Amino acid sequence: MLTLHKAGLSTTPALVPIDGTLRPGELLAIVGPNGAGKSTLLSMLSGYRPCEEGEVRLDGRLLQEWEIDALASRRALVAQQEPLGFDWRVEELVCLGCNPEKALIAELLDDLDLIHLAKRSALTLSGGERQRVMVARGACQILSRRSATAKDGGLLLLDEPTSALDIGQQQRLMRQLRVWAEQHQMAIVCVLHDLNLASTYADRVWLLNKGQRISHGLPNQVLSLDTIADIYAAELQLIRASPAAAPFLALRP
Repeated sequence: MLTLHKAGLSTTPALVPIDGTLRPGELLAIVGPNGAGKSTLLSMLSGYRPCEEGEVRLDGRLLQEWEIDALASRRALVAQQEPLGFDWRVEELVCLGCNPEKALIAELLDDLDLIHLAKRSALTLSGGERQRVMVARGACQILSRRSATAKDGGLLLLDEPTSALDIGQQQRLMRQLRVWAEQHQMAIVCVLHDLNLASTYADRVWLLNKGQRISHGLPNQVLSLDTIADIYAAELQLIRASPAAAPFLALRP
């Protein structure tokens, strides 16, 4: 899948070089305070901003060596804000840039609770509805282009996909991302501000601060009370419903 070897950026906004692997079938959360470099890292992982140090390889091949069309069949990036440009219907926007079967469009719309909006103009959607449509579009891009010989479902990169969603839709989206990761052996990377979503749904977490990855590993290892309180300069308390439950970080009154 995607591997990083001392990959970094030396010009502003800079990223200290890191090593890592994005694995098929898992959900990786990238977290950190404002200005930590999360979106910058996601841009480097996608290839939109080429690494200036080290290398990033997709399927063993340097990311900058991929032809645009071939790369689009293996990775999709959903940015924080994507201008629509035209008055697309939702079902048209989901399949923009690809030629999926109708069954796939219907499946993705159903997965993200968008079936009832299929004929609606995307310009009439709420921020949360539009955000889910863009996630469906990203998934459609790589799933519709997947070759018969592909060993996995490609790489889906999402920049703050839950920022405009209510708590119920946040839960449904994160659960669906876990289903896609397992069902399609897709590697999914989410930039998240909500640390409890990362703790609950991510297989691994990368914690960034000031352009540097300062910790990575399992959520309960990375999202420790002392580390998060220090990095975010916040007064927190740790709540755990049971020994087996994911830790929940709450603001201290």
